[in-house]
Amino acid sequence: MNITFEIIGQSCDLALHPVSPQTAEAIRTKGREIYAEKYMNWWRKGNTRTFGMRLGPDSLARLFVDGRQTELDESLLYRDVTTIRRRMYLNSKAKYLAVLGYDDEWCAFKWIWHDVKNFDPAKFSFQVLNWDRVMKTQGYNVVDNVFYDGHLADDDSWCNPSGFTLIDPMIIDLADVRREVEAEKAGGSKKAA
Repeated sequence: MNITFEIIGQSCDLALHPVSPQTAEAIRTKGREIYAEKYMNWWRKGNTRTFGMRLGPDSLARLFVDGRQTELDESLLYRDVTTIRRRMYLNSKAKYLAVLGYDDEWCAFKWIWHDVKNFDPAKFSFQVLNWDRVMKTQGYNVVDNVFYDGHLADDDSWCNPSGFTLIDPMIIDLADVRREVEAEKAGGSKKAA
């Protein structure tokens, strides 16, 4: 049998990168114009980049088995959420982080598995990244990839993209994040006392 998992909604291509104080200032000054700078083409590279589909009230997740829509337990989507943290850079020498990309391209994305012997919806696993703290938006979850029985899809397709608008680049001052972390620690130790 063939299995297709589909999300219709907003795709996003987002990156979180450490940047120098000079680059942070250039981003603040130029705003979206920074995307046109040749040296900024690196924004799509790195370990903290995601290209996926946002989950939310405007998205629709559907499951098809041999072309017939099948009930989907959407709680499975949130079983193994990984949080993208600004804190991952706290022990580095980085002073600033830049958030670049887009998150508003309407389309459909399909993951397809062929010749599945026995279908069991519990065998799905979803690589979902949570960007809440980075994007300052509650429930900012992105499906980065989908696995069935531990396997990547045999095929995937990106259908009917509608175009996107690059976000206003954001600069995160890691000194502020470090202060937040210290305040959280201090608050936690007061509660323990």
